[in-house]
Amino acid sequence: MRTTSFKLSRFIGPVSFYKYAFSLAIPLGITNLLAISMGALDTLMISWIHQVSAVGTATQIEVIALNVVWACAAGTGIYAIQFFGAGDYKNLKRCFGLSISCAAFVGILTYGIITLFSASILHFYIQNDEVIWNGCQYLRIAKYAYILMSFQLSFSVIYRNLGKPFYPFVIGMITFLMKMLWNVLLIFGYAGFPKLGIIGAPLASCIAHSIALAVNIILAYKTKQPFVGQIREMFSYDLALIRRILPRIRPLLLNEILFGFGNTLFVKAFGFLGIEAMNAYYIGAKIGDLFFAVANGFSDSISSIIGISLGQGKLKEAGQQSMYLISMAIGLCLGAVILITCFSPFLVSLFEVQSTSVLNNAIWIVRIFALRIGMRFFIVIIFGTLRTGGDTKALMFLDSGLMYMVGLSIAFGSILVFHVQSIVLVFLLCQTEYVLRILFGMMRYRKGLWKTNLVS
Repeated sequence: MRTTSFKLSRFIGPVSFYKYAFSLAIPLGITNLLAISMGALDTLMISWIHQVSAVGTATQIEVIALNVVWACAAGTGIYAIQFFGAGDYKNLKRCFGLSISCAAFVGILTYGIITLFSASILHFYIQNDEVIWNGCQYLRIAKYAYILMSFQLSFSVIYRNLGKPFYPFVIGMITFLMKMLWNVLLIFGYAGFPKLGIIGAPLASCIAHSIALAVNIILAYKTKQPFVGQIREMFSYDLALIRRILPRIRPLLLNEILFGFGNTLFVKAFGFLGIEAMNAYYIGAKIGDLFFAVANGFSDSISSIIGISLGQGKLKEAGQQSMYLISMAIGLCLGAVILITCFSPFLVSLFEVQSTSVLNNAIWIVRIFALRIGMRFFIVIIFGTLRTGGDTKALMFLDSGLMYMVGLSIAFGSILVFHVQSIVLVFLLCQTEYVLRILFGMMRYRKGLWKTNLVS
């Protein structure tokens, strides 16, 4: 009995630790929620003009592009956190400069790909001429917004890494309110503005993210953030530093490319089940994404807490902190499952759904997302800890590796081989991937290879 009590006590931290963790996780979660809500806002308003599949399919390009930008920001952020913890602001600025450079490259590359190949890309996911045409109209404007969003993501990630969640929270709130206002004005043509329909949504994104990026730049310099400085300080690429960072970025970058593309392949698989199945999935996924944002805010707080301890050389303390976070995840897991399951019918009812089968399927997909998000709270502890300690190769296997070997294999196999026609059943079977991710992830976590100071 004593042994059990001792073991359990290792996972229960002091109240002060949980207050600190929540002081980071809550604003970060809300910030992520606001960012994801902009996509959900598009889907909600677009559902009122019956263009859910067009926008949902078109934004698969956004998923891949922003995943790549996030990988670059997170990869440089591994070192940025530890440089910040060690008080090395010179290299902190260089890390941020490298992140901004990567964001510019990915944003411009995405613009070029959409300009040249948008119709071909959409045709890969769905064979419906009307959906493809409307999706291309959306992307014609959205490609400009993706460049702005790439820069904004770099700022957001660095603030989170340094344990400064207030700034991205405020900017996220401004962006969301601007997006909501311009969506209403441009999609539906209120207050004398032209009624632009589907292209009103990406145009609203361009306006909102332009304002947000300007606020980000001004705020960073006005508050004298340690990651910004003169141009030559941020963009004087030190080859020795780049050689240190690249081995950590490469697995993350490859993982996010594979993971982002893999996520879009689920859309390809579900597309074989028809437009109604796609509409149900897009609605359910957008609602699920709102709660994923909260889990990802938890992940960002983990990276900040553990990364700073590792940068200060407090390896034992970082290990203890990760154990405290496990108990925190249990409560969040149970709360998320109960909350999402209870409110799923109400959340789906907010969308304009004409088909009863789409409505019912969307409700069940949201309920499955409840289980998925519950498991996500455990996964973000594992992933956040491994990533902060630089164990990015193991992370690639746990993330994109299991997605392709398990999740996508089940999705395509159940539809094309076993001819399962229920989107709900297929999506439920795909959650096997998450169960295995927890099991294998805990095995890697317990080895303790992530307890590494990368900057000393």
